[in-house]
Parts: sequence; structure tokens; C-alpha cells
Amino acid sequence: MVLEELHIDRAYLTSHWVKERSPNLTIICKAWRVRNGEKFDKTAFNLDWDERLIRCPNGITIPFIEGRTVRFPEKTCQVCPLRSKCTASPKGRSISIHPDESLLQELRERQTTSSGRQKLRERVSVEHSLATIGQWQGKQARYGGLRKNLFDLRRMAVVHNLHVLARIFTERQPISA
Repeated sequence: MVLEELHIDRAYLTSHWVKERSPNLTIICKAWRVRNGEKFDKTAFNLDWDERLIRCPNGITIPFIEGRTVRFPEKTCQVCPLRSKCTASPKGRSISIHPDESLLQELRERQTTSSGRQKLRERVSVEHSLATIGQWQGKQARYGGLRKNLFDLRRMAVVHNLHVLARIFTERQPISA
């Protein structure tokens, strides 16, 4: 059996499943939001992965390295006509390039399509189930030790599944008058 899709939470983006994935494996995960207030965010900058160059909205291009912060030249930013929309820093604009920026960019692009959003919605029922179990269990572990808490989590999962089954069977029962 070949794994074609991996539906994961953002916490697992650094796992070996993602890092050592085959080119045929599609990661389905909601990417972190990119924000910069009223200024241009990172998505307004074009990343050329082949040449390892980043181009600002005004067309200035400089090299980048994944995992590092790119700083556009101070003098170039000071005379830029888009400066007010880009940065308020007197030192010029800087952009942090995440070590897995190419994956994050792929995830952001996918979630802008209707098929990508539909794939993300498949996780909703799982997320709701986990949230319900989290509400029942609380924020702290009930017992001392991993083994007992794992048993407790599994017990709660069984109880949740029984609740789901009970709801399904009561919805299907014909109402007799």
C-alpha cells in the first residue's frame, strides 16, 4: 500500500513523515496565517525557488536562504514608492524565510483552491471529536505516568465513539405514534 495523502495537524509539520516524504505524498494541513497588519505580508513577495531569489512588490530582487531572515537594502526601501504599504522600519523591510517555507507556500496555495478547502474540511469531524474528548478530560492529566494516561485517553475515545453510535441509532429510529 502506498500512502498518497497525509492529513495532519500543524504540530506534525516537522515530523519525519513530512521531512522524508516521497514526491508523490500530498500533505493536507492548514498553513499558518501570514499577517503584517495593514502592510504587505510575506505572500506579496515572490519567491523563486530555482534561483533562490525573493522579489518585493516593487520589483527589487535579492537572494534568500531558507531558515534565515532576508533584509532588503535600507537605501532602496527609503526611496521606494510602496514604502508606506510595506514597512515603517527605518532599516528597510525584512522577511523571515521559514526552514520549510516551500512546504508552507505549497499548503497556502492549496488552501486557496476549492478542492484544497474541501480536503481541509475532511478533518473537521476528527477535530470536533478531539475537542469533545479534550473537554471531557480537562487540561491536565488525571493520573501519574504515561501508561495510565494513555489508557484513560483510549477509554475516553471509546466513550465518545459510543456517544456517536447512540446518536446515529436514535436518529435512524422511526418515530411511531
